[in-house]
Amino acid sequence: MRWSPVAVAPILLVLGCAPAEPDLPALRVFGNEPFWDVVIQTGDEIVYTRLGEKPVAFAYEVPRTAEGDSKTWVYGPIQTADGGREIEIRISPLDCQDTMADAVHPMRAAVTVDGEELTGCARRLDDPPPESP
Repeated sequence: MRWSPVAVAPILLVLGCAPAEPDLPALRVFGNEPFWDVVIQTGDEIVYTRLGEKPVAFAYEVPRTAEGDSKTWVYGPIQTADGGREIEIRISPLDCQDTMADAVHPMRAAVTVDGEELTGCARRLDDPPPESP
């Protein structure tokens, strides 16, 4: 007897064998000097933009938690479809001071693009930016 995936999936969920995809929000990750931005659209794509350069799209991958730190999400490393670019994003739930905007954001980020390490802040894409004092 062959079992169809439709029949097996509920059984695996009950047994706790199926991986659970976290309920993650869409995020905006950004930094200054150089000015860069990453938009993570959950289930869609990850787009990296740097001032003066064309945006680079990466396929969305469900993040994992960092080894030894269950509160930090790690996306990647992820390569572009042609394998020419690579990105890894680490997001921690620690307040982040954006000194250029004089604002505090709810998450810190570390992004590695093609071996270059960038640090910055992150927030939910649907949250308005914090107001400056």
